[in-house]
Amino acid sequence: MQSAATINQEQPSGRADERGLRILAKTVYRELKASGHSKSEIVGFTNALLEMLTEDARSGV
Repeated sequence: MQSAATINQEQPSGRADERGLRILAKTVYRELKASGHSKSEIVGFTNALLEMLTEDARSGV
């Protein structure tokens, strides 16, 4: 399996970046489901990612 960095390096356009990120998201989602995580746990994971992004945006990172 390719990493997101590899996917993004192979596809230079913004549209391709969106596709790569969508593939990454789908892969993470499938892996979480396959590992037995519930939908509410997956939502919690997503919320944690959004909180980290929000913190980074506030701190200017």
